Amino acid sequence: MDDDRAIDFVLNGEQHRLTRAQVLRAAGLGGPEPIRTHWVAIGELRWPPRQIFERALGVPRTDFISHYAIRQLRRLGFATSPLPHEPAVPPAAEPAAEPPPLGNDLGSAIKSFIDLHDFFGQEDLSSRVSRLEDRLEGADRETVEERVAPEGLTDALLKGALLVRTHAGRVNDLIHAAMIVRALPKILEPGERIVRRPSLASGNDGGRKFDLETDRRVAEFKAAQWKGRDTMRKRLLVADLVALVLERGDRRAELYVLGTPPIDYLRTSTSTVDWALGRSSPHLRQAYEQRFGSAALTVGQFTGGPAADVVLRDLREIIG
Repeated sequence: MDDDRAIDFVLNGEQHRLTRAQVLRAAGLGGPEPIRTHWVAIGELRWPPRQIFERALGVPRTDFISHYAIRQLRRLGFATSPLPHEPAVPPAAEPAAEPPPLGNDLGSAIKSFIDLHDFFGQEDLSSRVSRLEDRLEGADRETVEERVAPEGLTDALLKGALLVRTHAGRVNDLIHAAMIVRALPKILEPGERIVRRPSLASGNDGGRKFDLETDRRVAEFKAAQWKGRDTMRKRLLVADLVALVLERGDRRAELYVLGTPPIDYLRTSTSTVDWALGRSSPHLRQAYEQRFGSAALTVGQFTGGPAADVVLRDLREIIG
């Protein structure tokens, strides 16, 4: 399947472009939420269409319905649940179920993780795979095992990798929730009270504008580890900063991130806020323009100006 496949469409009067690669990258940022009715198959997992469409496009899921997301994701080649009045998906079209790995008790899971950690720590995987390819050239049934044995790709290692992957899809969601929970006792002040159910999963729903709302502050938490090519993370970070400025009311605003690169980006970037909000909801873009006009503020100018009193904090300094 061509990961560069792209589609153009109009959503709520706004022109958008979405690629298959964007959807795949979005799936790599964290695992799926529970399926209720509809699903879209990405790799070996099924996702709620609105969750993955929101994450890939950068538009809140309150701006569209599942049927709309399904139709666009189908255009990119992803299998989905049937829409009303469509026949059920035949068994052959459903994602193949992965056989459960053996030894899925806690002790096996811990050992599997240790084995994988040791395996990856010994040598760069690309170098090892390249050497394996050389070793296998000219091999036959009788000599395959002998040639691959020195590289350590055993049945046990494979089963361990399958076991770890079973749970790896939700690791990012776990990190987001755990970082907020572990930070709360260290950031809440005496007498401060959480006034709205916090949003511990990635992405806020329409009823919860912020990850944390207390009687004194509103706060957003970004647990992503930046890797150098972080265009979508940059857009989402700026959108959160703008939302904090626009919708905090009379409470103080705070933005928590993982590491210093996100903070450095906000303070020094010469990209415009208009660019950063290019895939945000029309509501947020309109609210920004109404408050600040059409002046092409850079991200750095916005952070040092209208957002100057938003506290930017590195979560590593709080939770260690």
